[in-house]
Parts: sequence; structure tokens; C-alpha cells
Amino acid sequence: MRPKSHFSSAISFVIILLLVFYAFYSQTPSSEVKENVPATEWSTARALEHIQALSVEPHYLGSKAHDKARDYIIKQLKSYGLNVTTQSAYDISWNGNMSKPENILARIKGRTDSKNALLLLSHYDSDPHSSKGASDAASGVATILEATRAFLAKNEQPENDIIICITDGEELGLNGASTFVNKHEWAQDVAFVLNFEARGSGGPSYMLVETNGGNRKIIEAFSKSGVEYPVANSLAYSIYKMIPNDTDLTIFREDGDINGLNFAFIGDHFDYHTELDSYERLDRNTLAHQGSYLMPQLDYFSSIDLTDRLKTEKDDDVVYVPLPLIKMVRFPFSWLSGLIIVAFVLMITLIVYGIKRRRIQLTYLLGGFVPFLGALIISYLITNYTWIGIKESEFYIHQLHGFPYNGYWLIAAAAFIALTISFFLYHKYYHRDRIPSLSVAPIFILWLICLLVAFPVGDGGILGSIFLPGAGFLIIPVFCSLIMLYINIQQKRPSYILLVLLSVPSIFILSPFIKAFPVALGMSILFVASVLTTLLFGLLVPITGHYRKKGLLAFMSLIITIGCGVYAFAKAEFSPSQPQSTSLVYIHNQDEDKAQWATYDPTLTDWVKEKLGNNPQNAKELNKNSIDSKYGTGFSYVAPAEYKKLASLDIEILSDTLVGEDRKVKLKVSSTETLHRIEAFTTDEVLFKKAVVNGLQVPKTGKSETPFGYRWGNRLLSYYIKDNEPLVMELTFSAQDNPELIFYGASFDLMQRSEFEITARPIEQMSMPFVLNDAILKKRSIKLVNQQTIVEEQTADEK
Repeated sequence: MRPKSHFSSAISFVIILLLVFYAFYSQTPSSEVKENVPATEWSTARALEHIQALSVEPHYLGSKAHDKARDYIIKQLKSYGLNVTTQSAYDISWNGNMSKPENILARIKGRTDSKNALLLLSHYDSDPHSSKGASDAASGVATILEATRAFLAKNEQPENDIIICITDGEELGLNGASTFVNKHEWAQDVAFVLNFEARGSGGPSYMLVETNGGNRKIIEAFSKSGVEYPVANSLAYSIYKMIPNDTDLTIFREDGDINGLNFAFIGDHFDYHTELDSYERLDRNTLAHQGSYLMPQLDYFSSIDLTDRLKTEKDDDVVYVPLPLIKMVRFPFSWLSGLIIVAFVLMITLIVYGIKRRRIQLTYLLGGFVPFLGALIISYLITNYTWIGIKESEFYIHQLHGFPYNGYWLIAAAAFIALTISFFLYHKYYHRDRIPSLSVAPIFILWLICLLVAFPVGDGGILGSIFLPGAGFLIIPVFCSLIMLYINIQQKRPSYILLVLLSVPSIFILSPFIKAFPVALGMSILFVASVLTTLLFGLLVPITGHYRKKGLLAFMSLIITIGCGVYAFAKAEFSPSQPQSTSLVYIHNQDEDKAQWATYDPTLTDWVKEKLGNNPQNAKELNKNSIDSKYGTGFSYVAPAEYKKLASLDIEILSDTLVGEDRKVKLKVSSTETLHRIEAFTTDEVLFKKAVVNGLQVPKTGKSETPFGYRWGNRLLSYYIKDNEPLVMELTFSAQDNPELIFYGASFDLMQRSEFEITARPIEQMSMPFVLNDAILKKRSIKLVNQQTIVEEQTADEK
């Protein structure tokens, strides 16, 4: 029998390419920004107006722009006819980050019990000190403002109350969310939360469940809400539950046992927390996607009965994944063991059936593992070691995000090198009568993955702690591929139309992960793009196995690989649109009347060398006191500097008291010049029995279960200052101890101070994110030698 025609093969191949393209680009709505949208509908244009107003300049807590952002939001909410209040109080996170956030609150009254309210959540502070915060999280604030306006324009009272909570201090330690959940009377009324966040400036927005129990009721409700572009899957849910999380919604779950959904986009991660997080760079598709999430859910969750707060038992979970037309496929975790067993039985049955029909030969079946595993291994080795080889170059080490400017092109190159190798190896093994035999290996490997990570055994899985039942939706491509295998056993020239239709679940489930994994988890797993591409190729062997020009397709893939690689390397240079992160800090040691220039940069640019020179010293000594930063980045180099006459960082002992065998010291740290942050350290392993900071009792944390029990190095706390309010600490510790306290007071005005004579950064550079940067850092220390002035009797309550 003659093989399939070149024409029909080419048509099927084009359709597959279009399906892959559609799998990526159907995740978000159109980017078209329409004017004159009806008042009762979401308008991306109107939302953009809010973002433009909120992201004119960095608006971190304590800045003047922060107050302008707060006032703007309050004004908008009041213009909707809402009564707006604010909530402000000191809060300290579990890891010692303290601030005085000012939350913005409003409430839409429902017709029924006010104890089951829907809460809309985002934050309005930007990351200190250079981020404009357009995406993170002016986009979230704008999404809520525009959705609230459109909802109220309908002039329909909801069944449930709707609480609007725009928090503050999220970037510092989730302080605003903690303040609301633990101190506001409305917190007990919250039944469910919708939180809007960002970790980049583009790409689809991912839905992530936050719950202490199971996800079944939440996913059922989400599916019924009518979201048109759901980008959500239970694998992300399983991974999210395994790793530390730090969104405002986490506080609602941990402190309030309140369920909710996160909606966050992570594309263009290189813009995150940088000067590039601007109105101009925010993807309009992405903003429209956030709106397409909130509008139907606002209608739905404000109208349904939330008495049970969508809570279920801890293991009452479902597997879920979006598919075209169906929107969201879901089934219980409890089905996984049965489905995996059934798939294995069907696979064995089809193999036996194929052997009897002489369409499968064991020799070719086993031989089919060679091209598939060969493609997996070779593509993994090439991709992984290429990244290892280039990641230490200057272009990559200056990007702390883990995802570089040319990251998408590297992902494309990784995917196409996998296609090149796959087409080449299967070309070598091609024979039209071997297609059913060659189809078995990829199906078996995917089934094995399902077995190892999703098959329940006791309280975990076969691999113990690596148990990801949320990955159970991968069994869907297994079943579809088994049907394709059956068709190829039955027919030597099967219909491409039927096979392509059966390939749709595999394409739509696996394709988005090729891009999503490296973007979400960093380029250290770039190889995953190659591995998943090879796996998808293998599942399509029942179709591509019929192609007689696989050698040509391998060559074409190689050309595209080279093109992507060349373009990626051409983009591996800094420019005004891809600026290099640089840093400069002036350290003013007021204990010794000495000063230093310091930087975090792994290699020094000419701009930094203007202050540090060509032979700076290693900053090991300075890093003994670990200044708070997102990824634990320490200073790299220091150099002596002229000691300038600056306002002092003052430490004043307010009281020093003995209480039985304990000593209680109260002190104040302040400066006449504006400070934005104070870091407190101790050089000794002192365990404090009690600590009160600015009137706030510090919770007991860490293994020692003492105040400041969880310490990063020897840091006690980082205090982010508003209105230049001083730091007042009241510390209780053993009278036998004489701790030394070290304080660093930081102001973010280094670049504006003319006495330092710093030239402007070149346009191809920007302020390094995630670290204390462009700052004057004043250092003062004090030894708390036992010189108490008052001795008190220990009362019965204190014993």
C-alpha cells in the first residue's frame, strides 16, 4: 500500500503548527484598546488611565509619590459613590520586616448576610526604590477600580457584600495584608478573596488557588463563573503548595483561614521590580486578561451563597486543566490511581493486539525507545550545557531575575533544537510499517511520568516527597495517544483529520509549558523546553511518523534553531531598552569617622569605577551584617571614600531597667535628615525574651521561639520608615548579656546629593533591583553594657 501523500502530510503539519501557535496566543484576549466602551462593561482604555496616573514615578512606602498614589485611589473610589476609609498600624513580618502601612478600604453593601463578603485585593505600594510599579501592582489596582466602576454602573445591588481592600507595604513584608487580617473588624466577614498581582509586565495571567483545605469547591465555582480565558492547571496548584509563597493572599490563608484565588502574570520577568516596570512596557493583552478574569467572577461570587466559604476537607482536590471549547476539564484526585491503571492495561492490550495483527513488532517497539530517548537525552545535554556555558558571561550575571532579556529566543532555540534532533533520529528509523511500533515509547514514558509523580501511595506518591497529583491531567494525552495508536494499528493510511483532532489535547496541554516553565522557574531549567518539545513530538509520531520528508524537516528546524540562537546572542548586549543593572552605596561609618563606596555588581562598569576605582576590595567584611534584599544578594566590592559631614544617626537610651534576672532597655534611633529604612543587627547570639518595637510586640519565631528568633545572618529587623518616624525598641534579655547593637540608617537620595558629585547613569544602565541601592547608609553601634538606672521588683504577673 502506498504511503501518505506529501501534500496531505504538509497540510497536516501546517495545521499542527497553527494549533501550537493558537495554544500560546489564545490564552489572552485581544490587545485592541477600544474607546467609548459602554459604562457597564470593562474598558482596558479606562484601566490604562489609572495605571498611567499611578506609575508616573516610584511610589514605595514612605515616599511623597506613595501619598499621591493613595490619594488618587481614594478619590477614584469616592467618585463611585463609596465611603472610603484607611487603616494604618505598625506590623512586623515573621522575618523581621516592619513598616506602618496605610490600607485603603471600601465596601459595597449586599442584600444578604454581611458575614460572607467577597473581597477584591491588590496593593498600591511599589518596590523600593526605583520601580514605577505599573505592573506590580498598579495593574491590579486599576483592574479592581475599573471592574468596581463597571459593576456599580449596572445599578444592581449584589447578594453578598463586596469589600475593596487595596493594601500597602506588600513589597516590604505583606504588612498591609497582615494589618487588615489581624486587626480590622471586616476581616471576619471575608468569605472569599480575589487577588491581582504581577511578577513581570506581560504574558497570560495564571490563576493559582490559595487554600488550607481542598480545591474542589473553589475550582467548581471558578469553572461556573464564566471566565473566557482561564489559564489555570492543577500542576501549578501542586507546585504552589510545595514552595514558600509571598503574596497578600497568603496572609489571608495563613492568618485568617480564608480561601481565595491569585491572578498573576509573569511574562517579561526582566521588568519585575525595576525602572522598566512602566506604563509603556505593560502588555495591553495582559491587562485585558486581568479584566476578563474579574468581571465575570465579580458578578458570580457576589451573587452565590458563600456560607460555606468554599471550604472542603484537605484532600478533597480535583485535577484541572483548560482545553479549547471545553474551557476547563476537571476530575477528582481520587480517580488518578484508576485512570493510570486503566491506561496501562489499555496500552498492554493494544500492544498485544498490534502484535497479533502484525502491525507491531517487539524488535521495532523496543527499538522505538532509541530515537525517542536519544532525542530526549541529546536535546537535554545540548540545552543544559549551553546554558551552563553562557550563564557566567557578563550579560547574564548582571540580571538577577533569572530570566534574561533574550530569554524567549533561547527558549525558542531550545525547542527547535529538540525538533531538529527528533526529526533527524526518526528519519533514520522511518519505515511506514513501523509507525505503530515507534508510537509506543513516547506513550509509555508519559504514562511512566504519571505513575511516578501522580499515583497515590499512602500519604504521598511512589517517589515520596515528589508527589504532584496535580500533574494527573497528563493522563489525558496518554489516552488520546492510545486511541491514535489503535487507529494506526487498524489502518495503514489513517485519516490525518481524525489524528490531528486527537492530538489537540496533547498540543494544548504541553505546548504552553514549554515556555512557562523557564519563565516561571528560571533559565536553570531551560532544558525543560527541549524535553517537553521532544515529548510532544513523540506523542505526535502517529501523525509525523507518516511524513517521508523528515530529513528535510530536520534541516528546516536546524536553520530555525541557528536563526533563534544567532538572534539570541545578538540580543545579548545592554542597551537603553535592555539596560544593565548597576549599584552604588555610600557607607558612612559614624563609629569610626570613615566612609566607603560599595557595590553589588559582579563586574564593574566605568560608571561604578568612577567611585570605586580599578582595584576595589572584596566586601566580605561588610557582608557580616546582611542588609535585607530579596534574593540574599550581598555587596561585592568596596573602596575607601571621603568622609562627608552628614547629619548623625542618633541612638538614645530612654531607659535601662532590671526586672528580676532580666534587663529591659528602651532606646530610640533617629536622624534629623530623612531616612527611608533602618536595619538593626546584633553581633552576639543574644536571645531576647521580649521585644516591643514602636509599640508593637514582636512575635516569637524560629527554632528558639523568641522575638527575632528567625534571623537572616545577624539581622534583627528592617524598619521601612514613613514620615521619618524614629525606631523605638524596648528589649528584654538576660542581665548576664551585654549585647552590641548595630544600626544602619538608609536614605534613597544619594543620586540627588550634589556633595557626592555622582554623574548620571549612562542610558544603557539602570538601578539594580532587589537590593538597597543608590543610598546613603549611616552606621552607628552601641554596646549595652550593664549600667541600669532603675531596679524594679518582679511582679507575680511577670514571673
